Amino acid sequence: MQPRCTLIHAVAVVAAAAAAALLLPPLAAGQPWPTCDTSAGTYKAGSAYESNLRDLAAALRAGAAASPSALFATGNRGGAPDAVYGLLLCRGDLSVSDCFDCGTRVLADVGRVCGGRHGRAKDVALVYNQCYARFSNKGDFLAATDNAGGETLLISGTNITGGAGVVAAYDRAVTELLAATVRYAVEENPARLFATGQRVGDDARDPGFRNIYSMAQCSPDLPPASCRRCLDGVLARWWQVFPLNGEGARVAGARCYLRSELGVGPFYTGALMVVLRADKV
Repeated sequence: MQPRCTLIHAVAVVAAAAAAALLLPPLAAGQPWPTCDTSAGTYKAGSAYESNLRDLAAALRAGAAASPSALFATGNRGGAPDAVYGLLLCRGDLSVSDCFDCGTRVLADVGRVCGGRHGRAKDVALVYNQCYARFSNKGDFLAATDNAGGETLLISGTNITGGAGVVAAYDRAVTELLAATVRYAVEENPARLFATGQRVGDDARDPGFRNIYSMAQCSPDLPPASCRRCLDGVLARWWQVFPLNGEGARVAGARCYLRSELGVGPFYTGALMVVLRADKV
């Protein structure tokens, strides 16, 4: 995936949705894909804030790996003005050891990727293929039931080929698969709020695309109804913030996460949960 990334707050998504798909800035292909918000303040290397940040990142790594049924942890360290709040959510099909490894990458990267001449951003989101981490000097995102605190948008650098009819068919297929994956995560896996999916295409019906893969996930401390609202909100905006012919895209937030990819194989490693077949719809 050759992603592009931006941090879009909920109000901005609604106000500028039509332009967002055209304005997502390019980003290097290497993980993590960070978002850095300096408006919340900055800190210096060696400061009390950095010490609290690193302590919290280590604690979240341990906490997520110690909860195999959730692979999730939240917490905070320190007091004002050096308080840090954080969240770590591993992809729901990972092993405990793989979750711990992703937490180790977070620990190594969190103080490195959002630096600048005027200091390091206090409000940071780090997206990896295997986990998502968020840190801030404000804990509002931990109390939220949606991604109002910010979302990271990632998009593939490649597009499907074909005319308007192919693109329209592809968009319908992606929407149907994402909706089914959301439904499974909430209704069939409410303890973990996680699901993976695949739409198996048909060459005669789907010229230009075949297999589409998907994932839906919420932080497992959310009630299922709140998870459903968060994911449904992301899906409702999907084709407003992403180009219609993009081969892959994802919206990553502290409360819910939705992803689709067109490819020769899945991006997840666990058992497939949802299967849609083009010849059955």
